[in-house]
Amino acid sequence: MDVSIKEAVDSNWKTIARGKSKKSDVVIFICGTHTDQASGVSAEMTITQEEEKEYFLLKGRPDEIVKKPKGFLSNDNIYKWTWENLRFLIKGKK
Repeated sequence: MDVSIKEAVDSNWKTIARGKSKKSDVVIFICGTHTDQASGVSAEMTITQEEEKEYFLLKGRPDEIVKKPKGFLSNDNIYKWTWENLRFLIKGKK
């Protein structure tokens, strides 16, 4: 089930994000060319780690260089976004 925040939220967005994280079995971070500069993504990573949720990173731009946002662990890999990888990763197989 997709529990992404799809509506505009106010300054209380971290509380909303934490609630959605708690409902999740796994959190997927899609990385783009500027995701490493997105403070909101880094904040969501912190929430994900605090909630001890499984997560993985997908490369959202197949032909471009993407970087991990701040807060991700050095051993976190960015995986190529394919259906095969997605099935594999959702099952917790990194």
